[in-house]
Amino acid sequence: MKMSRVIVVTGIPGTGKTTICNELRRLAERSGKRVTVLNYGTIMVELAKERGKPTHRDDVRKSKLSFQRNLQLEAAERISKIMADKTGDSFVIDTHMIVRTTDGYWTGLPIEVLERLNPDLFVLVEAEPNEVLARRFRNPSRRRDRALRDEVMEELAFSRNMAAACSVLTGAPVKIVKNPSGKQVEAAEEILKLLG
Repeated sequence: MKMSRVIVVTGIPGTGKTTICNELRRLAERSGKRVTVLNYGTIMVELAKERGKPTHRDDVRKSKLSFQRNLQLEAAERISKIMADKTGDSFVIDTHMIVRTTDGYWTGLPIEVLERLNPDLFVLVEAEPNEVLARRFRNPSRRRDRALRDEVMEELAFSRNMAAACSVLTGAPVKIVKNPSGKQVEAAEEILKLLG
């Protein structure tokens, strides 16, 4: 049996990573590949709801860091269990390298989470800053912070730095996948090839 792979797909809000992950799921189904896509933020929100806490992901990221950290670790445990139960599948974990909290930038993948997920590859989805800004405010379901182009550029750079740090900690490489407008299928195909 072929070994499964764990790919962590990341990107700052507005790069289109979740759209790509959804497209990747459809492409995998059509090609007969066993791929499970897990959205880290959705799992964290489910855990918060179980505790009677804020259930909108933009409220969760504005909660106390201790609360967010506990949710992160619990989500990693839940994902690890799902991966153990679905042997033979490859896994794509949709998450963020960085989270903009009220205290500043915070890692989306602390060492304890990396140890539980044991990723084989990090994919960093990127788009041009102006596209990121436009996408952020087209999504009415989210309560995004207002950002300027310079702030988006800072987030992109910080995300790359965190990806490099995660690579050092795990030994897993980082692949940058560009997602210009209208090219999400091509970006998903590129990631699907990485799954083998």
